[in-house]
Amino acid sequence: MKKSNRFTLFIVILALAFLAAACGKGKTDDEAATANPEDKIIHHVMSDAGFNGEIVKILKAELAKDGYELDYVIVNDIIQPNKIVNDGQADTNSFQHEAYFDQFVKDQGLKNISRAFYTTFTPSGLYSKKFKSFKEVPDGALIGIPVDPANNGRALFMLRDLGLLKLKDGVDVIHATLKDITDNPHKYKFLEVDQLMLQRTLDDVDVGFLFAGTAVQMGYKPKQDALALEDGKDLPYKGIVAVNNKLLGTPKIKALQKAYESQAIKDFYKEKYGDAIEVLDDLNK
Repeated sequence: MKKSNRFTLFIVILALAFLAAACGKGKTDDEAATANPEDKIIHHVMSDAGFNGEIVKILKAELAKDGYELDYVIVNDIIQPNKIVNDGQADTNSFQHEAYFDQFVKDQGLKNISRAFYTTFTPSGLYSKKFKSFKEVPDGALIGIPVDPANNGRALFMLRDLGLLKLKDGVDVIHATLKDITDNPHKYKFLEVDQLMLQRTLDDVDVGFLFAGTAVQMGYKPKQDALALEDGKDLPYKGIVAVNNKLLGTPKIKALQKAYESQAIKDFYKEKYGDAIEVLDDLNK
């Protein structure tokens, strides 16, 4: 069996595990449906990227204070979590920023999933194991950037803002790609990789894109060590929790939001990540 097929099977097993948990409580079929606003169990999918898995114990403890149980799985995939929530096999997920979510929902034609609330904002940056600044980076350097459309332009915009290349007039960060480069005077070469491989790729490139959480886990201090760092929360890259539409605005989702915004979560981020992560308390931010 090919590796991709084995992974697909793994995701299916996870989905079935959620359904089995929901149906194993001695309820009728209707009562056992995952997207039930009245029950006290929140079926949540989290990515192993960044810090999602690190906060799960805190989330469970905070939710327990309000009488809710967090039933969760942690996966190393950025495709299936939205589909699982859209199909009602899980209630919510947490692994993505708003730009990725909006583009994925549009591309996949998903109708039953929405943004529930914002979680964090973390400025991504360009890092290097070989150079301390772009003044040292030679012409023809290889730069690693995310391959997915929602993040591809982030690295290009940072390079543009430093005056190192030019992009097509009017292109926005969400849709910018290598095809939009109009002038590359330093003859940079680009390696597009899956976002979950960016950390490993940093060894093989001259400069590489990293999300803030990943950079800190690798020992970097973003404001000190990044060769370039995103500036401004007006960028469409706030982290979100996505929810099945049947649960949008229900007490269980409000309880989950309260847990994500709790002082315990804020204290954890501050202690481990310093000022690299900001918890967003308001859906309108």
